[in-house]
Amino acid sequence: MEVEVKLRLPDFATHQKLSDLLSPFHIKTHLQENIFFDGTAKELSSKLAVLRLRFYNSDSRCVVSLKAKAVLVNGVSRVEEDEEDIDPSIGRACVAEPWRLCSIGDSSRTLKRVRDEF
Repeated sequence: MEVEVKLRLPDFATHQKLSDLLSPFHIKTHLQENIFFDGTAKELSSKLAVLRLRFYNSDSRCVVSLKAKAVLVNGVSRVEEDEEDIDPSIGRACVAEPWRLCSIGDSSRTLKRVRDEF
């Protein structure tokens, strides 16, 4: 299980204090590039869903992910996330020409789900 905590910090000084507090536990920094997709009629965002390609450390890894079905309870948001690795060169081709996402939908569980549900 993965838990992601997001904090709204009031200023840089608070950020620096938190960073200093957590720095002994830091293991590795992953350089990430995130590209988000939606249809021209906002088929995903209108249903509070997000489709993303994430590239790690330039093109060493590419992950396609779908976040959907968010539920907010007592100020805590829980979001279903479906993700899988794809070939980084295919991911870059999809960034250059987004229509290519449809062409890999048969080989990608996540993209098939986007096509079927949205």
